[in-house]
Amino acid sequence: MAQSTIGQESSDSASGEPARVEIYTWQFCPYCIRAKALLDRKGISYSEYRIDGDQEARRQMAIRATGRTSVPQVFINNMGLGGCDDLYALERCGELDALLGRQA
Repeated sequence: MAQSTIGQESSDSASGEPARVEIYTWQFCPYCIRAKALLDRKGISYSEYRIDGDQEARRQMAIRATGRTSVPQVFINNMGLGGCDDLYALERCGELDALLGRQA
């Protein structure tokens, strides 16, 4: 199972290094749980930022996510992917592995 590090960023991705995956969540959000489950199934390590009830953290997330305020918000190498449905859509069409720097 992949490990999440709450509130801790990993180093930047570079050639040959794994992609940096970050996810903003609420603890009991079913979409957040589902998005993390996909990342876990794929064995992807990620940094998790739980922003439950923290309006300032949500505001900062929205700035980073170009105005989106729903959770989860997923980022790979600082690129905002969107939420759970977006993450699963990338997986279905085979683009998630490419973003992660993996062979399909």
